[in-house]
Amino acid sequence: SKFVASTATYPLQVIKSRLQQRSQVVEMSDSTGEVVVSKRNYAGVMDCVTKTLKNEGVAGFFKGCIPNAIRVAPSAAITFVTYEFILDMLT
Repeated sequence: SKFVASTATYPLQVIKSRLQQRSQVVEMSDSTGEVVVSKRNYAGVMDCVTKTLKNEGVAGFFKGCIPNAIRVAPSAAITFVTYEFILDMLT
């Protein structure tokens, strides 16, 4: 459930981090393979959402989702196993 919740709310994390950074971004161009430095300027949340959707599509909201899932999964498993172990000890 933690994995599903993390994936469902990940677009909000992307928007939040982009609004916090507001600086230059280094990306690799899909068409030419060149490294491109672009500046991100957002007027607010809706501006960030519309520019991300326009420039990167829906996939832009899920950039970095797989590394995040790899980070979340072990901690959720450890929390679940610890909870079950303590629950068994108490009963």
